[in-house]
Amino acid sequence: MKKRKESAVLMHIFFSFLVVVGVTIMYNNIHYGEGIDWITHETYEDTPEFTRQLKSDIDEIFNYVKYKEVFETDGRIDYSKPIVRITDGPGKTKEFTVDEMIRRAKSQGYYLNEQFKVSGGHPSAANGDNPDVRVDYRAYEPDFEATEPGESFLTMDQLSYEVLTHLGNYYSFYYRFIQNPSNLKFEILYQNTKDDYKLYRNVTGKDLSDFKAMGKYLYVTGESLYADSNLATVPKNVSAQLEKMNPYNNGNYHMTIAVDTSYPYDDAYARADASYDRMRLLYIFGIVSLVAGILGSAATLYALVSLTGYREKESNAPRLERFDRIPAESCFLVFAGATLFALFLAEKLFNKIIHLFLAYEQWFYGELVLRVLIYYGAGLMFALSMLKRYKAGTLWKESLLCRWRNHFALYFKNHRFTTRIACSYVLFLVFNTFMILAFCVLLFTYNDLASRILMGAIVILFLCSDLWVFHKMYHNAWETDQINQALLHISEGNTSYKIDTQAFYGKERELAENINHISTGLEFALQEKVRSERLKTDLITNVSHDIKTPLTSIINYVDLIKREGIKDPKILGYLEVLEQKSQRLKTLTEDLVEASKASSGNLKLDIASIDFVELIHQTNGEFEEKFSLRHLELVSDLPDESYFIEADGRYLWRVLENLYNNAFKYAMEHSRVYVDIIEKEDMVIFTMKNISENPLNIRADELTERFVRGDVARTTEGSGLGISIAKSLTELQGGQFMLYIDGDLFKASVAFPIKR
Repeated sequence: MKKRKESAVLMHIFFSFLVVVGVTIMYNNIHYGEGIDWITHETYEDTPEFTRQLKSDIDEIFNYVKYKEVFETDGRIDYSKPIVRITDGPGKTKEFTVDEMIRRAKSQGYYLNEQFKVSGGHPSAANGDNPDVRVDYRAYEPDFEATEPGESFLTMDQLSYEVLTHLGNYYSFYYRFIQNPSNLKFEILYQNTKDDYKLYRNVTGKDLSDFKAMGKYLYVTGESLYADSNLATVPKNVSAQLEKMNPYNNGNYHMTIAVDTSYPYDDAYARADASYDRMRLLYIFGIVSLVAGILGSAATLYALVSLTGYREKESNAPRLERFDRIPAESCFLVFAGATLFALFLAEKLFNKIIHLFLAYEQWFYGELVLRVLIYYGAGLMFALSMLKRYKAGTLWKESLLCRWRNHFALYFKNHRFTTRIACSYVLFLVFNTFMILAFCVLLFTYNDLASRILMGAIVILFLCSDLWVFHKMYHNAWETDQINQALLHISEGNTSYKIDTQAFYGKERELAENINHISTGLEFALQEKVRSERLKTDLITNVSHDIKTPLTSIINYVDLIKREGIKDPKILGYLEVLEQKSQRLKTLTEDLVEASKASSGNLKLDIASIDFVELIHQTNGEFEEKFSLRHLELVSDLPDESYFIEADGRYLWRVLENLYNNAFKYAMEHSRVYVDIIEKEDMVIFTMKNISENPLNIRADELTERFVRGDVARTTEGSGLGISIAKSLTELQGGQFMLYIDGDLFKASVAFPIKR
């Protein structure tokens, strides 16, 4: 068994090494941070590196076009061409050729190296032998304008150094793209007439289709704003640069650039493509190494876990070493100390060894890997030790926390909240007093190193105890907040809210569970109430529908009997009463059905724009004659302007009809009924007021309930549904319905938002 465990440890180390190798390869790859999609879906031509290289080369092509005009005559370099013009004193203007500036640069020791860069030092500042001169003209920068004083002044050494630098740029481009074959092909043509044109290219005999066949291409013309290209990212400002270099005042020009993606020539593109393929293979190898290392580490770790704490056949006792018998907290301190010591050695010794083998820019990563290995090794050994204790059943039982908990739990269990808080505070106060006294005694009595260390330990213990008390107080406060939050949710009607009691302890947990029971009971009672209301509504609707059929038959037969020409006044009286009561019953059933639909919202609304003032005028006209039957005077105070609202005209009329009928039935005879309309806070409010004939010993909110009437003696023929229907229909249309009762004064208001 010991050999198997040793083999598992060695294999785990090997696979951990594979993980480190895989991470190292991927981390140091230039494509780190791009994910893994680029491995299968991306080529070098799709990368930002290709775009940057092409953008740089395009800029150099435009520089070449400029340099060609500066340094060449009829396609050959001309050293006799003027290159700069200076002013050296009043009226002393001099012009220098390319050859003169080159010889001046050579006299100062400057030359072009193999990379066409200027070597031989740097020009010195102005002095008596080499004074500043004003540069009036540079052929390679014809549009130069000084933005600050002194920018136009250089020494002749500095000016010759500058000319040599631009000449080196010209040679560099000519060597890369003209003299030697390149995978980048270009052609720029500016044409004024058939015989008057300027052509810059490094390939001949190619048309646009040939350029496109090479691979990646860019085609820009002066006659189109669109750049024909298959590049992943088209370089910016190409059209602007092309137009800026145009020597003719027309749009008859084009630029064609292509990169041969088969890379037949060895240049920057071919080398970058080969490097990209190598990086791809290395990244794939890193992924394989990482995956294999992770899987192998997981498998060997599982084997180590299985072998850890193995029980001998002849005994049921787990195999615990002496080290595994110390408390878990002490074990943690030992491993923490060992880890700190290993990190100290790494900082002072092993990091220096790493610096001997790695480049400077890789030092950080090497040090990071070493630290991770130290943490991983210490953590793995600590975890295996904890696993042994867990399998032996001693992880919690032998811990210091468990021992302390068992000692103190006896004093707090099954006590009231106030008692527990008081005891906790007394213990906290006693402990803090003792620690302060001990610290003061050591501070004023001893000055040796051991005493200082002991004082430090006391301070740490003091802080730890305070943090523990703070944690307990914070946790109790958190439990109180959770309970308060639950009560708030329940009070707002969220009876399905439940407290997660897993994080609660003691009395607080019992209280939280009781609140959950209350929430469950309230939710059940609410569901039962909703179910009862739904059954009542369905019952009213169904009964009303069932009554309508026989009632219709009664009304029809009463009408048929009246048509038989009966002369007996007594029978005619009976028929009259029967007709009145059946019509009243019909009205009642219709009101029941409408009240049920209105309260449940089961109505289809036809919303339209309605002149509310005009509608009130029409309603007054409809009921004025009816009110006169009970000697009721209708007093209206309506505005002259119109107020438009959004509502269903049919149902809004029913609301007003119910209010007017209510006033007709219950208002005191020989009294006035007041009607007015006002505007308030973007709402148009219709109000009707009257004095009730009977005492109104009822609240306003009760009148909006079904079958409730202000006429308690029920001497009138009202059904008790009119106000309820009016309120439901108003709210269904987005309005507000309000009732006010003050003594015998009855006041009803209907409000709707004004449509502007």
